[in-house]
Amino acid sequence: MMKIDRTDKNTGRRRLSKKAVLWIVCISAAVLLAVAAAVLAFFFCEDGEREHSAAEENPEGAALVLENQKEGDFTYSVYDDNTVTLTGYTGDDTVVEIPESLGGYPVTTIGLGCFNQEDLPMEEIRLPDTVTHFEAHSFGNAKNLKSITIPAGTTVIETGTFVYCSALEQVHIPDSVTQIGEGAFYYCKSLAKIQLPPSLEKIGDYAFSMCTALSSITVPQGATSIGAYAFEGCSALAEVSLPDSVETIGEYAFNLCEALTEFAVPSGVTAISEAVFNNCLALEQVTFPDGLETIGDMAFYYCEALRSVDFPDTLESIGEYAFLHCISLSQVVLPDSVDTLGAYAFADCTGLERVTLSKNLTEIPDYGFSQCEKLESIELHDGITQIGVFAFVSCDEISEIVVPAGVTLLDAYAFSDMQGLLSVTIPDSVEEIGEGLLAYTDQVTVSCKEGSVIDEYCTANEIAVSHVE
Repeated sequence: MMKIDRTDKNTGRRRLSKKAVLWIVCISAAVLLAVAAAVLAFFFCEDGEREHSAAEENPEGAALVLENQKEGDFTYSVYDDNTVTLTGYTGDDTVVEIPESLGGYPVTTIGLGCFNQEDLPMEEIRLPDTVTHFEAHSFGNAKNLKSITIPAGTTVIETGTFVYCSALEQVHIPDSVTQIGEGAFYYCKSLAKIQLPPSLEKIGDYAFSMCTALSSITVPQGATSIGAYAFEGCSALAEVSLPDSVETIGEYAFNLCEALTEFAVPSGVTAISEAVFNNCLALEQVTFPDGLETIGDMAFYYCEALRSVDFPDTLESIGEYAFLHCISLSQVVLPDSVDTLGAYAFADCTGLERVTLSKNLTEIPDYGFSQCEKLESIELHDGITQIGVFAFVSCDEISEIVVPAGVTLLDAYAFSDMQGLLSVTIPDSVEEIGEGLLAYTDQVTVSCKEGSVIDEYCTANEIAVSHVE
């Protein structure tokens, strides 16, 4: 029998093979990561270009007094609050000891791009307790740096502080730190573990992205925000513990965390952002909290091992591509609180056998359950008014569909290529029928009223009809 996976002469549509889809996903993911890395590299490199230029004000708002002062291997600047910002280092020691004072003033800040040198032999840096501030990219590209202890009193690890420190293995973060900034540990690929302090409130965008050795992370109680892409590409990350104080998890936060097997969404989270668990190939179990209202686009895209989902009664919407290619899902029950289902929401869930729809759902979206090859039946309730393009294409195990009264639109190819479909009952409320509605569904008989729109459609397309009163 002819299948939809060949190009249709009238529409030019093509159903891709799973191998082709996988290649597209892999290439798209690689491009996404490359673009993200390029953006970060551009941003941080711009900072690095200013590494020996002191800021007009230090982090405390004091004004610059003296710039490019030299003492030993260090370059520094002095501010009018009688403090020093370290701005450069020219030595070749493997263990670098930062002095407590330079020029008679205490060293309080490691300046912008201060140690931004790829060929710097420094493996360990020892900071005095006087240091409480790190400007952006302070140690960025220090590729030999293995160990650092951040002094007590530091409150923020700034943007890109350790970006591309690929040898960094040990970091001690003091209890005073409340924020880890954007890209702070980006591509620290040797960082296998890190203990976050109880004072932490916010993890910034890209903070630990591409830390490929990181195996577990425990975010302390009191933290409220996990930034976008925060742990993207942490391919060894198998255990994640988030407290209920977390309210927001940014888009793509755990994208490509391929070792992650289970996840409990904190009770403070009401919306799962776009693509948070995109391509988490080993993710088997997710616990959703009561109070969750939204699951965003691509939230669980290509989570191939996800076996079951238990949605709370507070859930209102599921975005586009949200569970596409979750091939281990066998059953889905949408609570009646759900009133919005995005296109491709459960497309290509080839193991899906049973679906219970929300009674408040009024539309079956485009490609909503397309290629769900094992889906045995679908009960369409009263209140549904539209069934979208390719909504049930290639759902070969469904043998009967009863379209409820009130449906006005059956869009193009909605019931196409359903090789097991034998009977479709369609009411005379249907006013519009898309092309190819039952294309390649060769054994079907349509039950409808004589003279109805669907009756005329079937006659014109040589589809078997059984007239009903």
